[in-house]
Amino acid sequence: MTKNSPDFIFTLDKDECFTFINKIEVLRLKLEGVIGKSLYNLIPEKDHKLVKQCFKRVFESGQNDLYYSDFVYDDGTIHYFESRVGPILNEGNVVGFSVSSRDITERKKAEQKLKESEKKYHELFENSPSSILLIDLNGIIVDCNYATEVVTGYDKKDLLGNTFTNFDFFNKDTLKKVMENFNLLVSGNKIHRLEISAKKKDGTPIWIMTRGSLVTIEEKIVIQVIFHDITERKNVERELIEISRLKSELLERTSHELKTPLISIKGFTDLLLDLHKEKFDDEIISILGEIKQGTERLVSIINKLLETSYFESGLAQLNPTKEDLMFLIKFCVKNLRGLAKTRNYFIYLNVLDKLIVAIEKEKIYDVMSHLIINAIKYTPPYGEIKIESKIINNFIIISVDDNGIGLSDDDQKKIFKRFGKIERYGQGWDIGIEGTGMGLYTAKKIIELHGGKIWAESDGRNKGSKFYFSLPIFKE
Repeated sequence: MTKNSPDFIFTLDKDECFTFINKIEVLRLKLEGVIGKSLYNLIPEKDHKLVKQCFKRVFESGQNDLYYSDFVYDDGTIHYFESRVGPILNEGNVVGFSVSSRDITERKKAEQKLKESEKKYHELFENSPSSILLIDLNGIIVDCNYATEVVTGYDKKDLLGNTFTNFDFFNKDTLKKVMENFNLLVSGNKIHRLEISAKKKDGTPIWIMTRGSLVTIEEKIVIQVIFHDITERKNVERELIEISRLKSELLERTSHELKTPLISIKGFTDLLLDLHKEKFDDEIISILGEIKQGTERLVSIINKLLETSYFESGLAQLNPTKEDLMFLIKFCVKNLRGLAKTRNYFIYLNVLDKLIVAIEKEKIYDVMSHLIINAIKYTPPYGEIKIESKIINNFIIISVDDNGIGLSDDDQKKIFKRFGKIERYGQGWDIGIEGTGMGLYTAKKIIELHGGKIWAESDGRNKGSKFYFSLPIFKE
């Protein structure tokens, strides 16, 4: 029975010398070198006192006991053992000891590593510039670092032992969010991030960003909450939002103010050309024509500015109707074939016969027109433009592909931003169609209002561009 035991079992006489060993090979010793010898020959001196005390307790009480000590193997290696000691009785007297020892070296190493890691954790915990709270699964704060005291204004003694809901740190709305996150973490979610408003002990309002996770410390599962004071960042964000609002408001007001005199200039120019043309020579008529074109262009730019301000205001709404998107695309291409012909382009159209979507057709027509005109503007003469459609996951994807000047990585990052126009280059590429840098920005807003996305792909300069937009397919 002792041979099959996973433990190292041996017996000792009352002087604690070996009388039997079941697995001498465990110690890598010869049997004749151990039997009759003292146990203390195999135990480091530092453990002698502790082991002797254990045997003394067993001898005096006749009860089982336990000790931990190292064993020095014959090859010099040291292993850590857990040993359970029982008395060997003869007529009620203790005449020896039975010992069952288990090698727990690996467990001991693991425990040591855990202690070392916990020591490092506590050092990082105390010295971290981030605020750290440790909360048990009942919501009680079990520890916090100095940075937490600085951010919250509460002393450590105020926090420990209390539930985190016992403080005025959170208002009702933010406390609800915090509790939702806490319950999610207790349920096993590892990390949740939250940005919330709070206030210090003295009532100073602050913003904090929190991130919580379940961790095990000293064999206990607790919630570790790391948070940062982001008040300054939030103040900057609010200032930027206000600046953006004021900028949009100024732009809108300025655009309206500019539009009125421009309409007057255009009106009087039309009047001169329509009613008094015979009074002017060819040069003056040409100049008046330039004035008319210039005012028309300025009015168009102002209308674009007003449109983008409208989208930025967040007030933009759609009035969608059920439309055949394929018919709209074909109609758009038909209207632009004359423009394409001036540059000797060929437009390939490969789309579905019919597809019903819920759209505001004038706006989607504007998006499609802008993409085709862009392809014409940025493609050299005798170029090709391909327009295709495909259905993916209940969305219709429309693509406009050209073999023009292409887009660099930087171009792709900015083209859908406001005033994100890129410079054209190359002799003979321009056809007199100028841009404001707001067309793709407006297109993006329109497509997003319809529940779709717009994006571009290009392998780089001189390698063409491919623009896509998606729209959800209409379902009854």
